[in-house]
Parts: sequence; C-alpha cells; structure tokens
Amino acid sequence: MKKNIKLVFIVCLVLGILVGALNLYAGAQRAHLAELEEQQAARKRALAQIEAADILGINPEDVVVPDEVELTVADRFVIGVNNASSMLWVCAIDLLIIGAGGLLYSAWKGRQKEKGRKKLSSSNNVLGIVIALLALCLDLAIASPVFLTSSNFLNVFQQISINFVVAVGMTFVIISGGIDLSVGSNIALSGLLMGILMKNYHVPVFVTILVCILFSGVIGLINGMLISFMDLPPFIATLGMMSIVRGAAYTVTAGQPIYTFPTGFTAVSGRVAGIPLWSTLIMLAVILLGWYILKYTRIGRFTYAIGGNESCAKLSGINLKKVKCFVYVVSGLCCGVAALLLSSRLDSAVPTNADGQEMDAIAAVVIGGTSMSGGEGSMIGTLIGILIIGIIANGLNLLGVAQGPQKMVKGMIIVVAVIIDVIRRKASQSSK
Repeated sequence: MKKNIKLVFIVCLVLGILVGALNLYAGAQRAHLAELEEQQAARKRALAQIEAADILGINPEDVVVPDEVELTVADRFVIGVNNASSMLWVCAIDLLIIGAGGLLYSAWKGRQKEKGRKKLSSSNNVLGIVIALLALCLDLAIASPVFLTSSNFLNVFQQISINFVVAVGMTFVIISGGIDLSVGSNIALSGLLMGILMKNYHVPVFVTILVCILFSGVIGLINGMLISFMDLPPFIATLGMMSIVRGAAYTVTAGQPIYTFPTGFTAVSGRVAGIPLWSTLIMLAVILLGWYILKYTRIGRFTYAIGGNESCAKLSGINLKKVKCFVYVVSGLCCGVAALLLSSRLDSAVPTNADGQEMDAIAAVVIGGTSMSGGEGSMIGTLIGILIIGIIANGLNLLGVAQGPQKMVKGMIIVVAVIIDVIRRKASQSSK
C-alpha cells in the first residue's frame, strides 16, 4: 500500500513536470504562431480588397494575395495549449506540490520511524492544510488577476466573518463528538429578533445585541439538554431544532423582511479607512477565546475527552451532561454574534438569512483537520479551513461560476475531507 502511494506521488511529480514543460514550449512558440496569424490576416485582407473591387468594377491587379497558410497538427495543438495556459499552469503547480510534498513527507516520516518516533503530532495535519491553502492562493492568482488585489482580500475577510464565528462554535461541538445543524436557523431568528426589538420597541442597540446573543445561547442550551438529558442523537435533535427555529423565523414576521436599522447597529460591519475593523476585531476575539478555552481550560480538555471516548470520560468522573450543554451553548452564542455581523452588514433581516450556513461551517471545521468522530481538532486548523472555504467561494465568484456548482464543490470538499480523516485514522490505528 505504501509503495502504491509513493508511486502515485512520483506519477504526480512527473505529470506536473511534463505539463509545465508543455506550457513553456507552447509559450516559446507564440512568436511563430503570431507570424502565422498575421499571414492569415493578410490573406483575408487581400481577398476582401478583391471582393470590394469586383463590386465597384475596379481592376484589382495591384492586389497581391498571399498563399494560404495551412496549420499543421502540431500548430493546432500548441494553439490549444496556449488557450488553456492558465488552467494547465494550475494543474502543473498542483501536481508538483502533491508529488514533491508527498515524497518529502514520506521521506521525513521514514526518518522519524527510524529514530523511534512512531507517533506524529497533530501539527503535521495543520502543516498540510497550510500547504493546501498556499497552493489554492497560487492557483487563483494565476486564474484571476483580480484575486491578489487588496480590495478583494478585504472583501474575502468581510465575507468569511459570519462563517468564521459560526465555525468556532461548531469546532467545540464536533470535537465533543456531536453536530449542530440548527446554526443557520438560529442566525436567521436572532437577526429578526434584533430587528423587531430595535424597530418596533426602540430598544437601545447595545441591549438588543446582548439580549439576542443570549437568546441564541438559549437555543444552543435547549439543543444540549435534548442531547444530554433526553439522550437524543445530536443529528436528530439539531435537525428538529433547525426546522422549529426556521419556522419560527417565518412566523414572527409573516415571512416579511425587516430593514433600515439604526446607524449604531450597521456601524458594526462598517469600514474604517477601507478596513472592516470591527468585524475583524470581533472575529479575532471569538477565535482567541475559543482557542484559549480548548487549550488551557478544564472544560476544553473535557470536550476532547468526551469526543475521544465517552465511556472512559464518564469513568474518569467527567460530568458529560454539563460539558455537552456547554459546547452547544457556545455554538448558540457564536450564532448570536454571527447574526449581529450578518444583519449589520446587510442592514436587514429576512427569514431566509444564513440558509445552508451549517454546511459552510461543517466544511470549514472538517477541512481544518477536526475529526467527525470527535476527540481531535484545533482552532488553528479551523481558522485555516475557514480561509480555504472563503477563498474557494471568492475564487469561484471571480471565475463566474454559478451558485449551483459552488454548492457541489463544497459538498465534494466535505466528502473528500472526511475520507482523508477516515484513512488517516485507520493508518494511525494500524501503526499502533
């Protein structure tokens, strides 16, 4: 099996070199092709002059018609390569990264085993995700010249702010071995509640924000209680809550939007000197708090323990019910913050807001290396996963890809990430 994997890496490396060399050769032939195109254009101009002379009754004796240029099969092939140059460069770079990176990693892993270090740290997963992120940025820089502009990066950061916050809460849930499908509905209902309080009851902005974030936390608490005290599977409990809360979002306003919020509210997603300052600061605060809780607190260690082996965690004296309620409350509070960012940016709240948000959050967490089986993951990995999802969505928009194919791409990314996680887990178990 290991030999077959190495063979795949070698094939990728060779193909990457060949595709890159083919691109370089096609680029070197551009001058020759330009000369052929000029000859074809000159012939077309001469024939057009003759046709015009015949119509006007003028003698076209002074017009010299160049010989017809016949493109060889090789010329046509080179033209096709030049037309697809950007796509081929992307393929070449990806193949080279996969091939060279895989062979280097295999060699490093072999040396670690020779030294007696069989267990590899989780930082290796983060390193692989970082390499994937850099490769993705390089691909999109080649495919679209707009991608590397500062304005585009600022747009990316503002667009990912909602998913950024939601994914932090989802990381807690998935590490504990659960899942939360109600996050999108929670965001929509919380946003509508913000609009109702500010528009209909003239509640101050700060009080509105605080009340609605706590309201989202209560929805998370209900999820946690259904799962921990009623022993409902997380999928069923949160799926039911998703429908209940989304239905409530349609009911409270009869499906009508609420818009034109106070200036103090919309300023949260406003820009200072062209930078989405407050959104960025909120994102940083949320992920730093989440990272600190997971890494340095007892409740964070208990979250890993429950996800790794719930039976052992129970025998160790960990209160499973409290920890499960805690992680779903964290997810709910993050939904409240996301509702603030989304509603303030759109200056409106509608029942359809954040539809499918759970898909983006789960994709970001899984791509970041958090295992769907629980017990493994990190906030750093989630951060990189969020960037990857955001950059993919931004790149597809820049390339003019429709929403339908974009959803297909996200779905395939989740499936591939889970497959990689399963393979990695089986490999680690077989090496023990």
